[in-house]
Amino acid sequence: MNKQTIDLINEIITAGKNQGLLQLYTEDKTYDGRVISFEGKPFINFGSCSYLGLEIDQRLKDSAIDAIQRYGTQYSSSRSYVSCTLYRELESLMQEMFKSPTVISPTTTLGHQATIPIVVEEGDAIILDQQVHASVREAALQMKLRGVPITITRHNRLDELEKKIEILSVKHKRIWYMGDGVYSMYGDCAPIKDLIELLNKHKRLYLYLDDAHGMSWAGDYGTGYVLSQIKQLHSKMIMATSLNKAFSAGGGVIVFPNQEWCDKVRNCGGPLMFSGPIQIPSLGAAIASAKIHLSDEIIELQQQLMKKIRYCHELLINHNLPVVSYPNTPIFFIGLGLKRIGDKVVKRIINDGYYVNLSIFPAVSETCTGVRFTINRHHTYEDIEKLTSSIAYHLPRVLAEEKRTIIDIQRAFRNVKDFSYVSNEAMNTAFDMPNIITPKFHLQQTTSIHNISPEMWNKLLGDDVSYDWNGLAFLEKAFSNNKYEEHNWNFNYYVIRDKSYTPVLATFFTQGLVKDDMLENANISKEIEWTRINDPYYLCSSALMMGTQLSTGKHLFIDRSNSSWKDSFMMLLDELWQKQERENINMLNLRDFDASDEQISAFLGDQGFIKVNIPAGHVIQGANVDEQAYLSNLKSDKRYYIKNKVLSYESQYDVEVLQDMSTDEALHYYQLYKNVANKNFEINSFHLPESFFTKIINQEGWEIISLQLKPDYDKREKSLPVGMAVCY
Repeated sequence: MNKQTIDLINEIITAGKNQGLLQLYTEDKTYDGRVISFEGKPFINFGSCSYLGLEIDQRLKDSAIDAIQRYGTQYSSSRSYVSCTLYRELESLMQEMFKSPTVISPTTTLGHQATIPIVVEEGDAIILDQQVHASVREAALQMKLRGVPITITRHNRLDELEKKIEILSVKHKRIWYMGDGVYSMYGDCAPIKDLIELLNKHKRLYLYLDDAHGMSWAGDYGTGYVLSQIKQLHSKMIMATSLNKAFSAGGGVIVFPNQEWCDKVRNCGGPLMFSGPIQIPSLGAAIASAKIHLSDEIIELQQQLMKKIRYCHELLINHNLPVVSYPNTPIFFIGLGLKRIGDKVVKRIINDGYYVNLSIFPAVSETCTGVRFTINRHHTYEDIEKLTSSIAYHLPRVLAEEKRTIIDIQRAFRNVKDFSYVSNEAMNTAFDMPNIITPKFHLQQTTSIHNISPEMWNKLLGDDVSYDWNGLAFLEKAFSNNKYEEHNWNFNYYVIRDKSYTPVLATFFTQGLVKDDMLENANISKEIEWTRINDPYYLCSSALMMGTQLSTGKHLFIDRSNSSWKDSFMMLLDELWQKQERENINMLNLRDFDASDEQISAFLGDQGFIKVNIPAGHVIQGANVDEQAYLSNLKSDKRYYIKNKVLSYESQYDVEVLQDMSTDEALHYYQLYKNVANKNFEINSFHLPESFFTKIINQEGWEIISLQLKPDYDKREKSLPVGMAVCY
């Protein structure tokens, strides 16, 4: 995780903490499994993953206490040397439950870190589901250091997965697909039976699944959701699960299809050799829980929970709420869309006395904020009824206050779930908002700069940059009717005026194909480019970008002196979101904002936009900087380089500013450009089209600075320019 991502997450979590939504502490002296207290108030707890409610079962508590009385609070030794007596009994019970070889780890996370580096070998490849748990992702990323390529596939998209399998099978002996059995945020499930079919179809495919959230409440003997679908492990499949959640003890279990893999991980897995064991009270509780799982009682516990799960799902549907989650898991997720909607809705539900989770980035995508809550056996049917009523009451009211509608939620989750059954009228006709923004503004939208006054455009945005009126007229011409898709941009101009027809906002966007790794680490882009040799549009998406890939600077005019400037900005965003949905555009990119502008930063954050730093442009301050002044502003190492590696050769070159050139000359300059572009991965974008260089001939405002060796220094048969810069 890079510094930028860490800073972003820290900013989001700090804001949630300040609002009283995250990092809370309970104040209870005892737990009953149903109610927790903080800030002096009791709340029905809908945030626990102890789905079967065994965490307060007297048998588990007695077994934990007995273990402490007999063995103390811990047995501190690496299991490579000696294990506590209780381990043998727990391992025997796990073997009886899963009917397969198992390894017990201190946590599920450490289980992943012990297993993946042992079973995945050099020559293998890894495909991660987009929503796989972070603990699996982190363990898998260790393999990059050993040269194992890692790629990501969109969530539960088996068509996309199969294409990647076919590509990777050419060069790799095994391809590991890694995902979850039950996904912890949306509560949806992996298509287990379809994955088994793929295992049978593709000889090189192997499967690694984390079923932590499926454990106990599903499957024979509570062995989890995955095994409830297939009964026993496939010979090319490994499953990890948790003893911390519905199992109500501590630790993790890795289940193997053969003893060889099991022994190898047990003997060589780093965290199993060098980390401490499960603590003695957790071992005692786990033994008691395992005995319950191996009895007929587990069936009754599962059935009791399932009745409450189904009751909750029916209530949510009857309330016409946008339910994202799978109908038969204890994890529920109600889509809210924008973060500011989520903040308000969750805060009000908590104020009603029901603790639920606010799901925000990075746990979910930036525009997919939601209410996440879980059902367990401690909840009464009345608890469930009151919670669902609270959600149904507050959601339409918050949408109305924020001038949003269910359409926004449908748009945000369009790639996740279909909410066509939900409408504003069905949710609450009293709060139906047919017009998101009241008509206090007039929007002009056009696809060509020729439909906008040059004087007005240049006054608002043009000034002295490449996207003045004339500059954009040229770019429209250069990036149209080209051979390749990535060289054709659609231009979209927006001008928003108030009632007096005075512009309050003006901007422009280009729509086209971009590389998903455009701002990724250069090494990642280099790796991806190998795949693009045979698949040129691999990991590419349609994007709607403020400005163009050629421009930098202030792409948005907004009159902040107008008290309703935020409404005008929202009007723009609504137009962009509608266009994004209508034309199936994957990415919306707003740039280049001043990072220190707290008002804009807060506004865009509330709309779910994620802040990303982009490489800075090269700027020389001052209009007339001479050579000496320029050098004096450089650090000593840079100054040394310029003096000795640049200026000392200055006399060997002729510099010419061209405003006219032949087509052949333009093509030569294009080749010089490509020589540099082929090596640039810092901003990994498609090459500019050839037409950009040929159409620049005689184009007003554009010129080329040409660098050519003087005859005395040029030993080539044909003298041609060796360097160039395109300027506007």
